[in-house]
Amino acid sequence: MISIFNAEQWSCHHFKNCFFGDTRRTDRVIEVAADMARCSGKSIALSCQGNEAIVEGAYRLIRNDNISPEVIRASGFQYTAELALPYAEILAIDDTT
Repeated sequence: MISIFNAEQWSCHHFKNCFFGDTRRTDRVIEVAADMARCSGKSIALSCQGNEAIVEGAYRLIRNDNISPEVIRASGFQYTAELALPYAEILAIDDTT
């Protein structure tokens, strides 16, 4: 299992199956997701640690019509399903307090 504490590895495994017509877009999704995972709950600017070029790249990714949130979600869902395959039962515990 991949740990969120290794953001690059986690991001690569979750989003490597995304395809947006150009592998550079997939690479950017992986990079942005890793940056955001390292700084969970923070803004994009804080996640990019003040590097203006990385911030601009992240915002260009978000504005790009070739990037589909559905494709990003599907890739993460697919990887999660692959991780779950060996288990006969999985508990989804929720606390709504």
